[in-house]
Amino acid sequence: MRNYWPFSTRRIRIELALIALFNLASFLLFVHFELFDKLDDWFHLHPDSSLDEVLLIGFTLALSMSLFAVRRLREARGLLRALRRQAERDDVTGLANRRRANQALQRETERSCRSGRRYSVLLIDLDHFKSINDRHGHQVGDAVLQRFGKVLQKRARQLDTVARWGGEEFIVVCPETELSGALALAENIRQLLLETDFSPASAVTASIGVATLADDDTPDSLVHRADMCLYAAKQAGRNQVVGDAGAASPP
Repeated sequence: MRNYWPFSTRRIRIELALIALFNLASFLLFVHFELFDKLDDWFHLHPDSSLDEVLLIGFTLALSMSLFAVRRLREARGLLRALRRQAERDDVTGLANRRRANQALQRETERSCRSGRRYSVLLIDLDHFKSINDRHGHQVGDAVLQRFGKVLQKRARQLDTVARWGGEEFIVVCPETELSGALALAENIRQLLLETDFSPASAVTASIGVATLADDDTPDSLVHRADMCLYAAKQAGRNQVVGDAGAASPP
């Protein structure tokens, strides 16, 4: 978050000091060039005018404070963008986080209700991930998660939402995708993992559960069914893809 923080207390104090100096310099310049006297002569020639020195100083102050406010507004917008990124991104992998995945699930469920087009979910768990952390340390474990995140992004479509669900679990939300298409994507991901170098960790595999939205599904029930398929893949020996139909793909 620190990398995105747009505010600096020191910079704000410096700018306020510059505003004070600007207004003081403006006053001194008016005094030095006798502009107040010239304005006073002009005011006498134009008695209907209500301007005076106070209004003139007020104008310079308003101008400088307006510039200050514009800068603070731009920084506030930058902060909001940074907070939004922070709220929707996983720190380790850079993928969407669970919060954003839940938003995608809710959005796609509502869209499916309107259009009648189903969507599917892939719930992915890296096999024996704890042993990677135990053997190589958490830094290597994080590197494996990052590399796996890139594998998912490489195989997923641009319209899919790829997110870290938690720990070594990931989710892919696939809009307008039937079970057959989701199973094909899951198998593609499983195969790509076998071809990916995760050194110094040994070969990394994943178990994948796949579920497609049913008429009476909610986002929670859909993910629950995908989780049950994932559990079935683990029970079948890991490095498996299991869909709603319960058929496991061969390793």
